[in-house]
Amino acid sequence: MKKLVFFILFSAILSSCQKVVSLSLNQAAPQLGIQGIISDTSGPYHVLIYNSVGFYSNNLYPNVSGASVSITDITTGTTDSMTETTAGDYITHSIVGTPGNTYQLKVTVGGTTYISSFTMPQPVLLDSVSFDNQTKSTIRAVAHFQDPAGIINFYKYSTAVNGVVLNRFQTFEDRLSDGRYITDKLDNDSSEIKNNDLVRVSLVGIDANVYTFLSEAEKVAYQNDQLSAPATPTSNISGGCLGYFSAQTVSSKDGYVKF
Repeated sequence: MKKLVFFILFSAILSSCQKVVSLSLNQAAPQLGIQGIISDTSGPYHVLIYNSVGFYSNNLYPNVSGASVSITDITTGTTDSMTETTAGDYITHSIVGTPGNTYQLKVTVGGTTYISSFTMPQPVLLDSVSFDNQTKSTIRAVAHFQDPAGIINFYKYSTAVNGVVLNRFQTFEDRLSDGRYITDKLDNDSSEIKNNDLVRVSLVGIDANVYTFLSEAEKVAYQNDQLSAPATPTSNISGGCLGYFSAQTVSSKDGYVKF
């Protein structure tokens, strides 16, 4: 996934026009972006800090160095002060992601402090991965798992093909399927999964605020929401920045495509 989910698609609109049109979009001042994740998989965990760019600029976001970054396990009272390894990329040293524990991300840049605190949900295990080719032109991975009853759950699916993570992600919440056995076909482009590929699907457990951010980003980026203005998903980090912090669980399964 790109560092900053800050995009909208105009291709369908422009492709229907014979005249080349340059859309007049506001060029907002650069804004700080933060993307941080801690999970129940082994660390180190990363926090990326960068500045946004104009809508017509390329996707090379300027990295931000010299920030003070830490993740604190509020449940145990331990703090991990992170180290900048490359420009804008800060890593942990000792903290361990544990379901049920509450984590706080704290970032200080240029005299401003940005904070986000969330509790890591309990893990939901992915049972298996299968594949569907009923459309003939597109092979789709299918996730199978049991959703826990009586608990509000929010998920993100991610997919890797032959070790390469696809840019596309997909969100899901169990409002209409609480406690059911889930069989979910994942979206992908027609050329992304082919016969004999090794595919890894990850079921990522997230909280409500991260779900809001990612589902808004998904709607703008992948569902071609043509009626929206260039949009910024709702951040769950206080202090007035872009991006999000997620304390999440991850369950992954591999499968070979054989048709």
